[in-house]
Amino acid sequence: MPGELQVPMWEWWIVLYFFVGGIAGGAYFISAIIELVGGPQDRPAARMGYYIAFPLALLSGLFLILDLGVPLRFWHMILYRKTFLPWPVWDSPISVGAYALLLFGLFSFLSFLDVLVETGRLPWAPLRERYSGTPRKIYAVIGAIAGFFLASYTGVLISTTHLPMWASTPLLGALFAASGLSTGIAAIALGLAVTQTPVASTTWAKLKRADTVAIIVEIMLLIAFMALAAANGVIWDTLNVILLVGGTLILGLIFPLVLQFVPSTARLRSPVTMTAVAAFLILLGGLILRTAIVMGGQGLL
Repeated sequence: MPGELQVPMWEWWIVLYFFVGGIAGGAYFISAIIELVGGPQDRPAARMGYYIAFPLALLSGLFLILDLGVPLRFWHMILYRKTFLPWPVWDSPISVGAYALLLFGLFSFLSFLDVLVETGRLPWAPLRERYSGTPRKIYAVIGAIAGFFLASYTGVLISTTHLPMWASTPLLGALFAASGLSTGIAAIALGLAVTQTPVASTTWAKLKRADTVAIIVEIMLLIAFMALAAANGVIWDTLNVILLVGGTLILGLIFPLVLQFVPSTARLRSPVTMTAVAAFLILLGGLILRTAIVMGGQGLL
């Protein structure tokens, strides 16, 4: 019945919101883990994740607002217009996303201030002495939870719709979470490589191991997602298959995974060059993944 299938008509602003929000949440989550269990030598990697997370959180909010059609009404996603009190709509992905983004934005902002104070880029800040030590760890934990939710919730929510690709498997939330972590790590690695930030070899090794695990998990989830969808009657369009298999699986996951184990001997295979190339491909694969699932799931490709 036509009435049973309500296509949300999410287009490129939502694709970019999912993509950038996933990177921000994944980068912050990894930085928080480094904050909690890493050593002083790992601090530059944590700082890079915090530098990335807050600006991307702002960019995510901008994409979400632009998708509304009437941007000046963005506050309706947060407040009830009659009482001006918080009014989350739990069955609306946009409303839930707005609140998750608001919470994440708050704690990513605190961490952003923290690294500016720590590095001397912000010579003055209210309660400057509170941006380190125990408070730093507390809001890192809360922000990490909000960041992980931001990276994964979209997959969970769209899987509850009646659209065949989205409703055919419960793996979308896990797939988006794994993609958020892999793209978050890639963004941190790319930032460190481009800015030529001095980083201990042990820190690079930890990032490489974390990235390897995230990529392998994402590969398994992507294959399982496509197999389950096909088993449940989803007919894959040729373009969707090309994007998911060729763009995300091969170019954005398998190839960067192989690059991590190629000896750095040739002129074009310096560690910095290979890190930057692998990170760029992972980020590209993450964008292709969300494009194929969000646009392809609605039949807009």
